[in-house]
Amino acid sequence: MRDLFKNVRFWLLIILVILSICLIHPSISDGKFKTNLNFGLDLSGGSYLRMKPDAMIIGVDLPTSKEESVADYLEKKLDTTVTPVYYGGEERYEVRKIVEREKLEEILGKKGGHLTYYELGITKETLDQTKRILEDKLNMLGVKDIVVRTMGDKYIVVDLAGVNLSDAERIVSSPGVFELRIETEGEETKHILYGDDIVSVDPMPTRTGYGDNAPWGAGFTLSEKGADKFRDAALRYGAVDAPERHPISMLLDGKDIGFSAPLSPELASGLREKKSYGLVAQTGIGEEGKKRAEDLIIHLSAGALPVRLSIDMSGQVPATLGEQFKKQIGLMIVLALIAVSLITGYRYKRHEIVLPMLITTFSEVIIILGFASMPRIGWQLDIPSLAGIIAVIGTGIDQMIVITDEVIKSETPTGSKTKKKTKKINAPKREVVRSRKGYERGLSNAFKIIVVSAATTIFAMAPLLFMGLGKLSGFALTTIVGVLIGILVTRPAYGEIIKETMASGR
Repeated sequence: MRDLFKNVRFWLLIILVILSICLIHPSISDGKFKTNLNFGLDLSGGSYLRMKPDAMIIGVDLPTSKEESVADYLEKKLDTTVTPVYYGGEERYEVRKIVEREKLEEILGKKGGHLTYYELGITKETLDQTKRILEDKLNMLGVKDIVVRTMGDKYIVVDLAGVNLSDAERIVSSPGVFELRIETEGEETKHILYGDDIVSVDPMPTRTGYGDNAPWGAGFTLSEKGADKFRDAALRYGAVDAPERHPISMLLDGKDIGFSAPLSPELASGLREKKSYGLVAQTGIGEEGKKRAEDLIIHLSAGALPVRLSIDMSGQVPATLGEQFKKQIGLMIVLALIAVSLITGYRYKRHEIVLPMLITTFSEVIIILGFASMPRIGWQLDIPSLAGIIAVIGTGIDQMIVITDEVIKSETPTGSKTKKKTKKINAPKREVVRSRKGYERGLSNAFKIIVVSAATTIFAMAPLLFMGLGKLSGFALTTIVGVLIGILVTRPAYGEIIKETMASGR
């Protein structure tokens, strides 16, 4: 057994278990047991909202001119944003509000056109953008333990753990207050305008010059009233004469979002003569500048989502019910471990085999929970996730039984058996030769089997993980992570433990 303590696989298991316990950080505070684990809506209580976009995708056959495109004509007639998109293999138009089919036919008919396609909804790209902006808005509002996900290409689902339904609806519908301020004297700033004066935001970063080294920026357009406010403030506080001394800062809900810059020389000069509607906030060069521009676009658009969202379905899970579910799932995991210990104990009847098997299984659960506790993972454990842990316990025991049986089978018997029944005194004694090489062959055979089994499980779970099937993705993620931890860490460690146990003759 001394060789076991020199084995890298054994120590890797020990180190990961210790690290996982540190990440989970179990503690007692105010008489309650607490950890760093994040539990989902169904285990901690809270609210959920399913929202659908108030928008549509249409196809039109409409005569156009060089002066006015189809999108321009529809924007004027419908008083909303209309974006050309490629959808279903055809050129379509995404209309950011819902208009009745009959009214559309009437509008198009006045110009000799007609409707060729009509569907409520938006493109996947717009849905994903809306999800990102909504998620960012909720994060900036200080809401914790939120999950924002898309359901197919029609809905956005928001889970807000620990938030009651009325508060959840208020938070999601809250527009977020965007503000422009100008520095006057010292660090004092004055209000210029709010986000209500921004009529549109460019969806993508744009270069503010020519060439690959031109700075990136985020463009937005002010209303007539907003342009007046901006020019008046620039003139009043001297930003047109000394831009560097009077930078423009941007705030969201009263908090500086980190984008502050002086007026460009061209803009400062132009504001002396007339007001400016289109503004671009420069964010720097290279990939970092582009990323900052993308972030700024999100900040500018928070509260001005690409489309209006209406609540299609909502519900609430009481905190007491969530705690009850948590206790029941915990009890099920304990019962699963007890059942496993009874079955393996009955099969092998050797504590030196059963105990390492149970300890390894328990270690695997600890490592999975440690992975879920990592700060940047953002993994919320829900009922399907914990069900996945129970599934991992079952598959793990199956694979360790394969390892154990292959190692035991690799023991080489000596002596011979007589075909006829002889007196017991004349029968040669049958012994077992314990060879490390034999055990290693047994381990090799076992791992050929369990690697194929693990790969099959991962491929079976992958569609559930990547196809956006709601809660089932939690089950798939837990199962895949558990299988990978098993095949890379716990199975090799158990194999070394059982090899040393058998080789020592215990």
